[in-house]
Amino acid sequence: MLPIVVIGAGPAGLLAAGRAAECGAPVRLLEKNHQPGRKLLITGAGRCNITSAVDQDTFIGQFFGQGRFLYPALQTMYREELLDLLAKSGVRCQVDHQGKYFPVTNQAGDVLSALLRYGQKQGTHLVTDSEVQSVEKKQDHFEVTTSQGTVLAGAVILTTGGMTYPVTGSTGDGYRLATHLGHTIVPPRPALAPLITEQSYIRELAGLSLPDVEVRLVQPGQKPITRRGDLLLTHKGVSGPVILRLSRELKGTASLHINLQPSMTRPELASAILEQLAQGGRQHIKNCLDDFLPHRLVAPLLAAAGIEADRMAAQAGRRNAEQIAQAISDWTLTVTGTQGVHIAMVTAGGVALREINPATLESKLVPGFYFAGEILDLDGDTGGFNLQAACSTGYLAGQSAAAALLGHPGNDR
Repeated sequence: MLPIVVIGAGPAGLLAAGRAAECGAPVRLLEKNHQPGRKLLITGAGRCNITSAVDQDTFIGQFFGQGRFLYPALQTMYREELLDLLAKSGVRCQVDHQGKYFPVTNQAGDVLSALLRYGQKQGTHLVTDSEVQSVEKKQDHFEVTTSQGTVLAGAVILTTGGMTYPVTGSTGDGYRLATHLGHTIVPPRPALAPLITEQSYIRELAGLSLPDVEVRLVQPGQKPITRRGDLLLTHKGVSGPVILRLSRELKGTASLHINLQPSMTRPELASAILEQLAQGGRQHIKNCLDDFLPHRLVAPLLAAAGIEADRMAAQAGRRNAEQIAQAISDWTLTVTGTQGVHIAMVTAGGVALREINPATLESKLVPGFYFAGEILDLDGDTGGFNLQAACSTGYLAGQSAAAALLGHPGNDR
């Protein structure tokens, strides 16, 4: 019996290969890098946010309108099944106060080791340093040409990822392979990426964290989009969960309108500032605003409000308080672009979902050809959603390919 060939040993590929072998199929897993799972090692800042505590419907809602495609995969493997698989492979996970699951060791390498052990236990054959150059569909099999020779396959599962963080091997190879077999590629673009801003003073604020702010993205000819969450200032602009969520919506240049006190109306904020200034007396205005924003941000915002930072608080009146409230509730930055594919966490775009059967993840165009993971036109929010989707689609694709190859349902875990 010809093997199932899985192309790409990231989380989707590791789950696809392991599940196909667990169902009884011979499996060969091809990885072009010397080490599998390199991108997995940097997820969650090296801690690996593996999944989320939300229910399935909420999970689906984090995929920007495309999430319903994931229902069959999540029905086959969701959080509990993934955590159980990891635990049986030696890695326990725990949930934090934000509903994010991490390995108890906070080491992404432990998750990778667990997924590798899962596949090894099932009998998958991992071949590294094996770059796939082409996939050809023959009458009753596939010919997979690699840098190490040609492999004949009874089925192929494409799990090469997207094109972001190319240093890890995610260089868009799968798009070429899928296109060659007739599939449509929705133009890939970076998602979950930091934004670059025009204002030079941002560099001096790098590392400053702004929790729970409201950010409105305004672009010419587009409806403004508002999100709320944590923001981080960087040497080139802005990042953090709220910015990463907005980044996929960026079409070109734009402006960010940041409300640093979203829980207060502007009149409430102005009154609170006026009261603080009245109590400040002979202090400088710049030393009376720490209750409303980080001290490092005071000078830039006072400059934006047209107020001298060294002016005495006692000299300030309601008009000054209203100007400061305006600056705090509508801090405006000019966005010139994202930091690009080399640093984006996820790729938006990919193989068009209309050409794939969501119940099996088999191609509607090429029987025996399956897809899983980031190569699909699916991208979700931060918080473990993309990694869970990769694992779930990989698991379903492996199970489906094995069932088709062996001629039985193959659903039993």
